Amino acid sequence: MILSLNPHHYFEYLLKRDVTKFYIAMSIRNLALGMVVLFEPIYLYLYFDKSLPSVLIFFALIYGAYGLLAPLGGRIMAKIGTTTSILVSLLLYFTYFLCLFLFPVSFWFVPLSIIVIVLGLLLFWPAFHTDFARFSSKQSRGGDVGKLNVMRLLPMIVSPILGGWVLVLFGYPTLFAMVLMVLLASIVPLLYSKETHEVYSDSYKGAWKRAWKKENIATSIAFATNGLEIIVAAVFWPLFLFSLAISFESMGAMASFALIISSLFMLYIGKIADTKERPWLLNIGALWTGISWIIKYFIATTFDAFLAHALYRLSRSAAAVPFQTFFYEKASVKDAEADEFIVNREIIVNVARFVFLMLAALVFWLFPSLPINGIFFGAAILSLGFMFAGKIPKFSLK
Repeated sequence: MILSLNPHHYFEYLLKRDVTKFYIAMSIRNLALGMVVLFEPIYLYLYFDKSLPSVLIFFALIYGAYGLLAPLGGRIMAKIGTTTSILVSLLLYFTYFLCLFLFPVSFWFVPLSIIVIVLGLLLFWPAFHTDFARFSSKQSRGGDVGKLNVMRLLPMIVSPILGGWVLVLFGYPTLFAMVLMVLLASIVPLLYSKETHEVYSDSYKGAWKRAWKKENIATSIAFATNGLEIIVAAVFWPLFLFSLAISFESMGAMASFALIISSLFMLYIGKIADTKERPWLLNIGALWTGISWIIKYFIATTFDAFLAHALYRLSRSAAAVPFQTFFYEKASVKDAEADEFIVNREIIVNVARFVFLMLAALVFWLFPSLPINGIFFGAAILSLGFMFAGKIPKFSLK
């Protein structure tokens, strides 16, 4: 049998160091976010009177502030522990979506939403990546990454189509109310989880200086291009579908269908990522991800979008699992400096996102008639940058 799910091994991994509650919390979190993440850019687009530059600036400010403050996230994580850090981040995510819900009440909820989600990102991602890098298995890290992605994606299989259905029948206020309730539920398992602590001793100046060192340029390119391609998928793709007048229900169904096939594929890819074929898999996945973005440029109907997005998800999975395996592998070999390495990655990714989104906002402000799907060619080129992740023997922290 080519595809062996081996659930016994999977749950044996999840039971290490009492992480079961942690991953249950992450699954509930992803269920909540999966209902709204596809439709969030469209909500902002409508709120800002269909001004694409305003939407891009909104996200640019979030990622720019997060990139600037990423070392602070590492220090907070070291101070309060990874579990507490993630628990507080979920409360901040809750506050963020509450602010989105209240946008029509007052404009002041817009800057407040930016502040709280930046704090939420600061507390969540350094803690999450550090936790997984510490406790994934060295011998089967690729498989663990594949399974982690599957567990993250499984709750999101039903949530996009559910979110689209709620939007069509009841609108955004009801959708946000549902997201808020599920996010609150995600906090409960963490209240009973054991705490773990990391030692983060890097200085703010040191973290920033290291991010742009010459010997780290290949790793930085890999991190930046991966982060930017995700932004195109998360922001520009939903807005493009909206411009084609594709219904919310169809958008949700499209996302759910693509997640189903990619989740199954990830388990198989995870096994290959633990072999010497990992660099080859990464390169092929990156190439096909780029091709899928070019195909997306030419779609004109809902059916076209279904097929193109399914191809993209499969291709992205082939690249993402080995890419993340290389990332966690590099982080784990840093031992005590794993969290510094992870914070370094957050700086690079989010500063790149800030620059990219601000430039895109400027271009679409100067040339408002430009088709939004033109950015897909940029995403195709960015996808090729994933290949740099498999070519770096080490990352200098000195």
